[in-house]
Amino acid sequence: MSKKQLESFFTMAQSDKAIQRQISDCGLNNSCIAAVGKKYGHKFSPATLSHWQREHI
Repeated sequence: MSKKQLESFFTMAQSDKAIQRQISDCGLNNSCIAAVGKKYGHKFSPATLSHWQREHI
């Protein structure tokens, strides 16, 4: 479930400059990025984000 939330969040972020800026401000802090996602209704863990990054980056 949280992987789908993560992917949905990044899809939304692609078209929203404000969210992109917040993600950029987090730098490499996955906890910060997860908090930004939660702020916009997308619940995923920093660990889910780390796993996704290893698969996609």
